Amino acid sequence: MKRVLQFTTCSLLLLLTALVPAFAGEVIDGVVASVNRQPILRSDWDEAAAFEAFMQQKPLDQLTPADRVLALQHLIDRQLLKAQMGDASYMRPSEEQLQQDVDKLRAQVPNGKDDAAWQRLLASYGLSETILKDHLSTEVQVMNFVEVRLRPNVHIEQDDIEAYYKHQLLPDLQQNGGKPIPLDQVDSRIRELLTEQHIDELLDAWLHNLRQQADIRSNVSIPGINAPAEQGRASGLN
Repeated sequence: MKRVLQFTTCSLLLLLTALVPAFAGEVIDGVVASVNRQPILRSDWDEAAAFEAFMQQKPLDQLTPADRVLALQHLIDRQLLKAQMGDASYMRPSEEQLQQDVDKLRAQVPNGKDDAAWQRLLASYGLSETILKDHLSTEVQVMNFVEVRLRPNVHIEQDDIEAYYKHQLLPDLQQNGGKPIPLDQVDSRIRELLTEQHIDELLDAWLHNLRQQADIRSNVSIPGINAPAEQGRASGLN
């Protein structure tokens, strides 16, 4: 899935001084939102923003208020999805799987294989490897859960594959000067692409329903969440 349920979370970011002016007047740590009376603290939010920035390799000083609001929305969505699991350990990746994910991340960043450079990079985001693994574990757990719940509901017809091949893939290849590829060589890849697109659509609809059914309150205005800033303040969230 493209989603970064990516899908996001972290607790050492009182280091985000560059972002403090955008939220002047708010409490440095405290409840910024609640989901069915389960609080989300400012430190949770800061961790989420830092983790997402790290995964995108975006410097912290380039985070915008919109980036931070999106991180808070992801936190809320994850909490809603995890509540659907029942068992907190359901679909959680093993330590070995997490280490493999960390190794892949290290291979993708400059000097990531150097232990000292890797630790400096994490520290620049206010993260440690333990915190990183904790957030990766949540990401993978939620993604696995979504796959198990939604993939069986997706059925891609051969007509859909042929239509994508004819109306999307071939024109794109032609526009970029590429040679046409026979359908039978890309059939499975198109099927998976369309499947992932449909899963994303189903996930959007599912999250919309979960948000509508939940008691979500926040002192931050979040697009797509049915709790404007005024409602949160009226409820005593500050």
